[in-house]
Amino acid sequence: MAKPKILIADNLDKDGVDILTHAGIFDIDYRKKTTREELEAVIGEIEGLIIRSASKVDKALVEKAAKLKVVIRAGVGVDNIDIPACSQKGIVVMNAPAGNSISTAEQAIALLFSLARKIPQAHASMKAKAWEKSKFQGTQLTGKKLGVIGLGRIGKEVVKRAKGLQMEVIGFDPYIPKEHLAHLEIELMSVEKILKEADFVTVHTPLTEMTKGLVSNKNLTSLKPGIRLINCARGGIYDEAAIIQGIKDGVIGGAALDVFSDEPPPKTSELYDLENVVLTPHLGASTDEAQIEVAKETAESMVAFFTTGLARNSLNFPTIDPSAMDILAPWFTLCAQIGSFIGQMMKRALREVEITYRGSFTALNLGPLEIALTKGLLSVAMGSDVNLVNAPILAKDRKLKITGKKDSQGANEPSMLSIRAIDEKETLTLKATVGTVGGFITELNGNSLELHPEGNLLYIENTDTPGVVGHLGTFLGSHKINISSMQLSRLSKGGAARTFLGLDDEVSKELIDELKKKEFIVEARFIKI
Repeated sequence: MAKPKILIADNLDKDGVDILTHAGIFDIDYRKKTTREELEAVIGEIEGLIIRSASKVDKALVEKAAKLKVVIRAGVGVDNIDIPACSQKGIVVMNAPAGNSISTAEQAIALLFSLARKIPQAHASMKAKAWEKSKFQGTQLTGKKLGVIGLGRIGKEVVKRAKGLQMEVIGFDPYIPKEHLAHLEIELMSVEKILKEADFVTVHTPLTEMTKGLVSNKNLTSLKPGIRLINCARGGIYDEAAIIQGIKDGVIGGAALDVFSDEPPPKTSELYDLENVVLTPHLGASTDEAQIEVAKETAESMVAFFTTGLARNSLNFPTIDPSAMDILAPWFTLCAQIGSFIGQMMKRALREVEITYRGSFTALNLGPLEIALTKGLLSVAMGSDVNLVNAPILAKDRKLKITGKKDSQGANEPSMLSIRAIDEKETLTLKATVGTVGGFITELNGNSLELHPEGNLLYIENTDTPGVVGHLGTFLGSHKINISSMQLSRLSKGGAARTFLGLDDEVSKELIDELKKKEFIVEARFIKI
């Protein structure tokens, strides 16, 4: 029987190659560098593909991949993989996220020192055989205030090191309950407050709609004068044009960037020309130790997949019994959507989510639905860092309890689920089911409705007075935003009413803030699923 053919398209540390070789089950084609033409020429015969950032697995390549079963990114970021295209063709996508935590944290600290002491600039001056001592006077880190935005695996490591430097550390992570960050012994506060108080700010979050443009032209005037910014996470978390403008205006004292919106940045970028900007070419994971750990993790995942069917760190692979897939597939999608919906509806870190299943589908294993909901929930904060394999682990790390139970009394009734989500102050309840046109929410906090949790949604809680819907339509129309659907609900005449508007376009934070000022609006929120 022919062995599965594995292509290692980009450079991989020897330890990883050795694991694949010693497994003895693969026909391995190892190319340290593969051109696009070469990749397209061989992809039709490949069953397992390992890539780094150089190779791109786009829809065009996927269409040529007749035998491909799994793609593994030896690293964290999967921006160069078209995951929907892979999913549609049944190709499992995995990454190797654990190996570079320490190295990335150390890179952030290295950039912190570089900003404070102008080390790269002084080095360049010395290499030019100049002696410009007075030009490179820096600032001491001891006693300075460091803001750490994102207190996950990497952020926690940065906090430890910064405290060792006797810096005052402040932090932000709304998706981890405060009591579970208490051991860090730092002050927690909003992003806005961090940007007003910190001398240095480092970000360690995924790039999501919530984290994109944390520093932008819209909030430059509210930054602490002279603030220095560090980014070893994802390009786009800081708006690079805003950094350039902020430095020119004297608002931003400097920036150290290891990641960029476009990599490499265009040669016309003014970032190259600003003296108090430190640039490195995405070196967060570029240490011998990180490369070894990432390679080992990647190779072990490939071996496990072909020997046991286990998809470690899968980004698109649900653990559902194939015999039940046809029945559970729409429920799986619905639960992922509901998780994202709840994550954006609740204002604080969730403590517990209870799911009750009722109806004919309770005869099946419904555990995967809890995983789907967990992934959808955590993806609001963590983006692509959370997947179907690590979602339960990440929830446990955050002390988020997600439980499911079956109501056996309704075994012969139509299938439905009820959810109760609890944070430190509020409880949200909803009911949902699957119909002929997909899944929808049938009840929210006691209010009946028929809401498909997908796309761009504007949630409005308002006083039940005549003319509200007309005002909303006029307001959105004046901003060129088209309404595609509408769901209205209320418990009683004249009481609180809830409106969900499906929109063709997104709604900015500024428009939401403007809506909230209107006298008939109690709450307004944009939800993207």
